[in-house]
Amino acid sequence: MARDRGAEIEALIAQADAGEIARAEAALEKRRRELGLGAGGEGAVAPALSDVVERRTHADGLLQAEVRRQRRKDGSYGEFGPYWYFRYVEDGRVRNIYLGKTDEPEAALAAKRGDEERRT
Repeated sequence: MARDRGAEIEALIAQADAGEIARAEAALEKRRRELGLGAGGEGAVAPALSDVVERRTHADGLLQAEVRRQRRKDGSYGEFGPYWYFRYVEDGRVRNIYLGKTDEPEAALAAKRGDEERRT
């Protein structure tokens, strides 16, 4: 019987549009969390220790907010952040500026870049 449900689900996915696929992925992720499964779906797998929760272009680079996870002694995971970073390319290399935990990453970046310019 489970095999029939799997085939039915696969047939529905084959006909789904992009919005329906996004909704299905969100529902699958929610169900995996409820069952204690990892992203792969097979067995208990540790979650990623870092995830990007927001990304947007700014000036000559990219502002990126990341959350961090840490495993506790009881096996559960604590989530921290979001922590902001500014990523840009300079002389062919990707550079990062850590902005910290802030509600205004643009202002934090302006302050940090001002500090860097004064040092050089």
